[in-house]
Amino acid sequence: MDVEINPEYTMLKKVNKTLSLSQEQIDILENYNVDYVNCKNLGELIFELEEIFNETGDDIINNLLDVLQERDYYENYKK
Repeated sequence: MDVEINPEYTMLKKVNKTLSLSQEQIDILENYNVDYVNCKNLGELIFELEEIFNETGDDIINNLLDVLQERDYYENYKK
């Protein structure tokens, strides 16, 4: 089984001054028409995604939420 590794798709890149996302995450957000470019931080994006998940129960949004919430925790909370 061949697994294609594409770092350009999974590496984080700056979306605006304070938010970095991977192309994979951007594609998901665009698919759901989320205005991620105007989010000031991960917390704001997470809030918007939680609203979408509460309305739809979509597994893709839930998986993205899990990834972003974990990243937000490790990047923004003192341990």
